[in-house]
Parts: sequence; structure tokens; C-alpha cells
Amino acid sequence: MSLSIASRIAGLLVASLGLAGCQGLFPGEEDSSIGAARLSQAGRVASTQRLGEDGYPLLGAYPSAAAPQLSNEAVSQTKATFTGIAQSRAAAGASVSSNAGTIAQLQNARARQAAVAEQTASQPAASGTTGRGPRPQDVLRQIEASETQTN
Repeated sequence: MSLSIASRIAGLLVASLGLAGCQGLFPGEEDSSIGAARLSQAGRVASTQRLGEDGYPLLGAYPSAAAPQLSNEAVSQTKATFTGIAQSRAAAGASVSSNAGTIAQLQNARARQAAVAEQTASQPAASGTTGRGPRPQDVLRQIEASETQTN
């Protein structure tokens, strides 16, 4: 009985992981503003598809006319908008020199930290101590010695 419950839970996890794959991993991955802008610019087009009594399209009934097409001005305006967006994104991602400077700074910091760590590791530990401080036995002896002196 518990095996079937475990298999059901595993199946639900696999299904949810499959659905989670449809989502973007990073916040900038999906830009819904472009799709919203396109929808807001598109005008409502009346369909010439004939509908039945129930409001659904009649199967096999072909439209009597083609839907109106976009004007050349609307197409060129949309192209210009998307070209501008693409150019601004390309310019934002093309700052390679600033990235190279940041990488160089981080590499220098890493080298400094490695040098300090190596210098610290090469120094011998004080006698009677571990690398982290005095040994527990030594601390216990000091406590016992201080108790005998105070009594």
C-alpha cells in the first residue's frame, strides 16, 4: 500500500517538474511587456466565419472573405519599435570592457586573499595550541589550577 502511495507522489513530482520547465528560470528571461504592447496595438478584427445557433463556428463553412491585412505603415512602425528594442538590448549587453575590468578586480582580490591564506598557513601554530586555539586539555588544566589556587 505504501509503495503505491510513494509511486503516486513520485509521479506527481515528475509531472510538476515537467510543468515547471515551462517557466523561465531567471527574471529577465521572459519579457511580457513586448507581447502586451503587440496585443494593445493590434486592432479588433471582425471574423467572417459563420457561426451556428450555439455560437460556435460551423465546421466546413469557409469564411466568405479574407481578414483585412495590416497597412505598410503599421508594419514599418512595428519593425522600428522592435529594432530599437533589439539595439538597446545589444548595447546594454555589449559593455565587455566594464565586465573585463570587474573580472580583473575580482581576480586581484582572489590573488591577495590566496597570498594571505598561504602566509597564515605557513606560520607555525603556537605551542600547546591547535590551529584554532588552545587545546581543550590545556583549558581544563588552567581551570583546575585556578580552582585550586582560589580554594
